[in-house]
Amino acid sequence: MLLHILATAKHPQLNFVATVHIDHNLQNESKKWAQHCADVSAALNVVHHNLQVRVENIDTLGMESAARTARYHAIEQLLPPNDILLTAQHQHDQAETLLLQLLRGAGPKGLSAMAKKSSMGNMELIRPLLDISQVDILNYAHLHELEWIEDPSNAETRWSRNYLRHEVWPKIEQRWPQAETTLSRSAQHCAEASELLVDLALQDMKLLNIDVDSESLTISALMTLSPARQRNLLRQYIELRQFVLPSTKVLQCIIDEVCLADLDSEPLVSWADVEVRRYQDQLYLMTPLQQHDALQSIMLIDTADTALQNDRILAWQQTMGEGFSEALIADKLRLGFRQGGERIQLQGHMHHQSLKHLFQQWHIPPWQRDRIPLVFCDDKLIAIVGYGLSDGYAVSAGQQGYIPVLKAMG
Repeated sequence: MLLHILATAKHPQLNFVATVHIDHNLQNESKKWAQHCADVSAALNVVHHNLQVRVENIDTLGMESAARTARYHAIEQLLPPNDILLTAQHQHDQAETLLLQLLRGAGPKGLSAMAKKSSMGNMELIRPLLDISQVDILNYAHLHELEWIEDPSNAETRWSRNYLRHEVWPKIEQRWPQAETTLSRSAQHCAEASELLVDLALQDMKLLNIDVDSESLTISALMTLSPARQRNLLRQYIELRQFVLPSTKVLQCIIDEVCLADLDSEPLVSWADVEVRRYQDQLYLMTPLQQHDALQSIMLIDTADTALQNDRILAWQQTMGEGFSEALIADKLRLGFRQGGERIQLQGHMHHQSLKHLFQQWHIPPWQRDRIPLVFCDDKLIAIVGYGLSDGYAVSAGQQGYIPVLKAMG
């Protein structure tokens, strides 16, 4: 129905319509379906794309979610930026999604089911048929003599959606004939409630001076809110940082085991590819730490970039009157990492200080300290990359120098 309307409509904004068929390679008949889609598109004089995908993580995500992830990723790679993707989910699909989310214990956002309009990567996703009943769609198809293919997997009741559709929904519809419409309306109410919760979280973040671009937030500020607003703010902060949202249980663990932990403890809560840690009064949201070899040692022979572990690069920033001379870099310098007991006399300071004391003074979280590159001259610490240089090794005023800096590879 959706393709037929778009292809036959006379509207200036519909000057180019193309179709995309995703072959998940999960059914023996999938090649015939791909050909059917190509034939229908050709009959309507519409450009057609057929994409092959591999569905992964089925055991973890479930068949429906895993297939959806693979499907949308492939489409996102195909479409140019700012293009629009239209999909044909209808009112009955919306009602099913709401029920499934309800059975999963979802909150207002999950119970919003499918949004009519949303963003996905560089494209805009629109579902124009969410308010159209399945009956009306079938009537339209019969009226215009449209042909379609029934996916036999839709009858396989081991999948939750199909079980709901074939075993549960007929009984619901028999008792409540308008269930499709009323459940779809409930999803709209939940969508509005979800928008209000987002607005509240953003207001709380502004009130507490929480910067979404920062990798951490202040725990004492967060704990001034009521428990419900704490959880609401954390959900929004996690989502704005583009991490996977945790379950309700994990979210509560963040508050109980991290936010309420002793100041001198180093708690950790993790899920998916996300870690939450605490240092002093800060809650850190991050990707899991990569393996790191603190024993790595590299001789520095010139000012060229030096590849380090975990996709990092040691580069040299050219300056005047600051940093090390090129001759010093080429002669004696070595890059290493903290082993314990290191001391340094920073520029502008009268005395040596321990590296441990400086890290505490600079409020550097413990898990980052052993990963900060150090520069040595004859085993004497002369630079903490990104933080400070030793007194007595710098070039003179007006002389060209080089300061070590850390960059991400690529």
